[in-house]
Amino acid sequence: MSIIEHNRFVFVAPMFNASETLPRMLHSICGQSYQNWKLILIDDVSSEKHVKSSMKICNDFKRILDGKYEDKIVNVWNLEKKWEVANVLNGISLCKDDDIVCRIDADDWLTDSDALTIIDAGYQQTGCEILWTAHRWGFSDNNISGPMDVKADPYKHPWVSSHLKTFRKRLLNDVNDENYRGSDRNYIRRAGDQAIYLPALHNTHKRFFLPRVMYHYTIEDVPETYMSDDAHFQRNEAEFLRERGYIK
Repeated sequence: MSIIEHNRFVFVAPMFNASETLPRMLHSICGQSYQNWKLILIDDVSSEKHVKSSMKICNDFKRILDGKYEDKIVNVWNLEKKWEVANVLNGISLCKDDDIVCRIDADDWLTDSDALTIIDAGYQQTGCEILWTAHRWGFSDNNISGPMDVKADPYKHPWVSSHLKTFRKRLLNDVNDENYRGSDRNYIRRAGDQAIYLPALHNTHKRFFLPRVMYHYTIEDVPETYMSDDAHFQRNEAEFLRERGYIK
């Protein structure tokens, strides 16, 4: 029996010096049983070595099975550094209103070859406009995702909508650009997950959490990870976004 593919899923994946992990991510998407997908890879000024390697890897995948993926993998090569939020917004601008945007990092991957089939069923059965799944931190059992009441304010609710984050593109069509910017008026650099997903969560009550592990988040779950300057910077950005709330 063939799989009925109701929705088109568009993966938006900014990357930086990720050529070593890129093949695993590509395999996890290209190997999906559900094939109505597109991948937008945005390289954010990686080193020359990584750019050359990533180009070769992507071209190799595009040639798999006589060019089966030629039109499914789109590459964007930045000439100047833009950071996560600006890159994701650029990828989203290439999507259609009814597309389901999926955020994935180039060093992460989908853990289930039927992930899109299952997520598509979730959209069909619940009528939701935004759906996120359970995940694993590294190869541990850790997972910070969970359900959120439909009446909850996502800016005040604890962060439970982590990987795999998906949503209808139209949820961000009329979002004030200020929602994506920090106190310095520049686009958020590190807390991009919340900068993008909180406005989408705010704009719908049709939310659904799928309690099934679909995503491998590459991270070292050790105390040092959360004590770095980068971790503190990201935490401060996220706290600023939540304290400010949604800007109409």
